[in-house]
Amino acid sequence: MIGVIADDLTGAAEIGAVGLRHGLRAEIIRRGNPSGRTEVVCVDTDSRSCAADEAGRRAAAAAKLLRTAGALWIYKKVDSVLRGQVTAEVEAVMKQLQLNRALLLPANPSLGRVIRDGQYFVRGKLIHKTEFARDPEYPRRASQVLRLLKPPEKFLIRLANGDRTLADGTIVVGEAATPEDVQGWAGHREAGMLPAGGSEFFSALLDTSFPGAPAYGRRDSPRTD
Repeated sequence: MIGVIADDLTGAAEIGAVGLRHGLRAEIIRRGNPSGRTEVVCVDTDSRSCAADEAGRRAAAAAKLLRTAGALWIYKKVDSVLRGQVTAEVEAVMKQLQLNRALLLPANPSLGRVIRDGQYFVRGKLIHKTEFARDPEYPRRASQVLRLLKPPEKFLIRLANGDRTLADGTIVVGEAATPEDVQGWAGHREAGMLPAGGSEFFSALLDTSFPGAPAYGRRDSPRTD
């Protein structure tokens, strides 16, 4: 079983749909335990609007639940434009699972959301010049990716621009301007590392495990965050 932690119901449903397109049975849990009858279990922590401490607590609890349920590996789903308590939740999951590296790949190039040269672009525009600048809860007022993220408390954080080294004690934010970039990053998942990011990265990770499944971005794919 693959475990997924999402900070809202939309994100959990999106990941569930990705699993289904790969031929995997999926379920979404908001409370209680997994049924034990599915290959992908998505836990909705409903923490997008929480303070950092509470969001981290909920994410860590979800990680403990999934590990106890027998998850072979766990994915931290984040909002593709980095709204919410992204670093607090990633860090909390890393601590709970005793991992010392994370690869964070939020971009969804198939939907026009890319990270290039340290900047976040949405359909060719810098993100702070799009409608996301007026988001009522998490307005995107900068385009520099590291400015869109709060610094983690325990781990270092760096943007990977060409260098794909995943050093211990570090959260690496990967750049991705094309679907091929995302697929390339998927080949870097390894033991001792938390994979985190958007739905396209999760799909790419499944592609490495289940080759031949329908590709991400097909016409009937859901288009959310």
